[in-house]
Amino acid sequence: MATMTAPAPEGVAPPGRPAPSFPGTLPARAGLVLSTAAGGVVVSASYASSGVLLAVLAVCSAVSVAVALLLRARYSALRAVLTGVPLPLAGVVAAAAWVPGEGDGVLLGAGEALLHSGARILTSTAPTPLTVDTLALPLLATWVTGTATALAWRAERRGLALLPGLVLLVGAVVLNGPVAPPGFAAIGLIGVAAVLVMTTRSATATGGDTGSPALGIQVDQRPAGPSPVRDAAVTGLLCLLTATLAVFAGPVLLSGWTAEPGDPRAVLAPPMDPQQARNPLSYLPGWAAEPDQPLLTVESDQPVELRWVALADFTGTTWLPESGYRNADRVLPAPVPPPPGADGDVTARVSVGDDLPGSWAPVVGAPRRVDLDSLGYDALTGTVVTRDGAVAGRDYEVVGTVADWSGVDLSGSAPPVGDVYELYRELPPGAPPILDEVVAEIAAEGDYHHRARAIADYLRDSHTFDPESAGGHGYAHVDAVLAAPGGRGGSGTSEQFASAFALLARAAGLPSRVAVGFAPGTDLGGDVYEVRTGDAYAWGEVYFDGVGWVPYHVTPGGRDDAGADESPESGPEADGPEAGELDASPATEDGESERTRPDESRAVPLVLTGAAGLLALVLAVPVVRFGRRAARLDSGPPAPRVLGAWRELRDTLRLAGAVPEAGATVTETVAAARALVPDAPPDRLDRLAGAVNSVGFGGGVDVDDRVAGEAGRAVRDHQRAVRGSRPRARRLTWWFDPRPLVWRDAPGRDRQRRGRR
Repeated sequence: MATMTAPAPEGVAPPGRPAPSFPGTLPARAGLVLSTAAGGVVVSASYASSGVLLAVLAVCSAVSVAVALLLRARYSALRAVLTGVPLPLAGVVAAAAWVPGEGDGVLLGAGEALLHSGARILTSTAPTPLTVDTLALPLLATWVTGTATALAWRAERRGLALLPGLVLLVGAVVLNGPVAPPGFAAIGLIGVAAVLVMTTRSATATGGDTGSPALGIQVDQRPAGPSPVRDAAVTGLLCLLTATLAVFAGPVLLSGWTAEPGDPRAVLAPPMDPQQARNPLSYLPGWAAEPDQPLLTVESDQPVELRWVALADFTGTTWLPESGYRNADRVLPAPVPPPPGADGDVTARVSVGDDLPGSWAPVVGAPRRVDLDSLGYDALTGTVVTRDGAVAGRDYEVVGTVADWSGVDLSGSAPPVGDVYELYRELPPGAPPILDEVVAEIAAEGDYHHRARAIADYLRDSHTFDPESAGGHGYAHVDAVLAAPGGRGGSGTSEQFASAFALLARAAGLPSRVAVGFAPGTDLGGDVYEVRTGDAYAWGEVYFDGVGWVPYHVTPGGRDDAGADESPESGPEADGPEAGELDASPATEDGESERTRPDESRAVPLVLTGAAGLLALVLAVPVVRFGRRAARLDSGPPAPRVLGAWRELRDTLRLAGAVPEAGATVTETVAAARALVPDAPPDRLDRLAGAVNSVGFGGGVDVDDRVAGEAGRAVRDHQRAVRGSRPRARRLTWWFDPRPLVWRDAPGRDRQRRGRR
């Protein structure tokens, strides 16, 4: 039985028809939140306080979706967006009070974060410290994503509703670069969100508001729809399957993929503080002349050497840090490659005296954690600085990974390949001829390691240590110290010899730099060591592929030489504490290097290739179908667009199982389409039928762009309603069905159809 009623007031459900309930759309709204939160799952993995950031972005995802849906129910899309803007801005202000950044005060700090958040993230060391400067960008991006997702859902553009979350996920992956693990969990969230959003019935299919026609027809008895229990079971199974495939099958399929993502942090160099740019080598001559002045004390259960700063940029007169220092949290990233022979981390308590200059913080080996606030860090050199003033007078704990060179064989190691290492081979103009003379005599031949070792032996054997030597380590000072091979060279401190080694290594084509640090110091008892000015020394480093920066302690004799108790360059014949050849090799048991061994298994690449091809074929179906629909409905003159809408309507009927008969008239076909969605307004399909008959019999004289556009919208709305009335599994696979791409009318059938009204 049917009853004709007057239209209900706006916002009020017609009598006898229940208003769309919130629980009915709850799965889809949960999918919108999951889609928005997926990017936060990825980006939080690169932060030091990952759990805190993930919680903040998850709350932001839920609030942004809920607020956008509520505002859109009352206002236009633009007004809804503008009305919601104060909320994320208030969140940034609250973050400035909670985790202050570099700006002064709450409001100025929030303003600085809004303007420079992206740059602050790219100039930070991963794991990124959580401050308002690094929180503002992901917070605002999550809010914008949630708002766009909700607005697309309200407009019944389900596929478009998933796009903002996918874009945010891709952006988070690009921003992380190689510093975070793969985001399979986030991909699983996107997949689950797609299942929830795409399988929820539309308002038309669930009896929601379909417009405000002049008169409404209420059907007292509706046909029974699909079982809610079955729908829920199918949806849950699809969600579980999607999440399982993404989280567990994804790593297996990609296990053989060795591609390394690019690091966006490499494109933006942090600013260099003038104090941090000073050269600590200049302090060594004065300290060598007065070696007994205390600088700091170290509390550790074993003697440890401290690393102070590394210098790679040579100007011809001095060595400088190669870049600025990035903002860092107390937890620092693991060194790449890991220090060889390291057996766990070493912990030390460092108390810095008032006479240690600069903001460089002495650390143990490759630092992993430094308990200081406002840190700066250069991952390329392992140098740590304090960004809020000098390091003098501070007391902190440092944890680092210390290499053990006693079991590493560098013979046969290959030089690194890549433009990034060219900086460490550069010699500015004006190099003295003695560099080429020495290299041609002692380091022109032999493998990579033996050339570096020959240079180190030459400096130790032909020169002497003199703590009273004048300072200086530029071209002129090195030229004055060096002697031709076979002769007796001059004297100097570790400042000159470390610089000379690095310059000779570069002349021999070896990437090298200078490092400065401290020997373990004097044992005061009770695991406490006092480090004095005479314990400071410099050494050279050469980069070996797969091993990293290898230290070469080259100062002949002298107190600074006593601290170099581990170095790879000395053979068994060497005297003193530097002795010890690196015996173990990174080769495999059968003598073949791990780096050069070919992959013995081709199964993973073949499976990966096959899976990628299958996935491409599956994804190509909806892409082609959407593209064909757009070409049919939106491209060309009005008459072909009307016929394209008609073909789309017939394809929809066939997908729904209501295949029109070969000789069905336009009126009969429209009646069959209307029967699939009885709640839809009938006039739009009737106008489509009139336009089709006009094109077929009247030459389309009354069909213009407006009529063609209305025909396209009518078909799109009908497709959405029909698809929404299908079972959940069918709704999910609707656009992946390839059959419409091959459906064709039989010869002459089009003429038969147009011959009947």
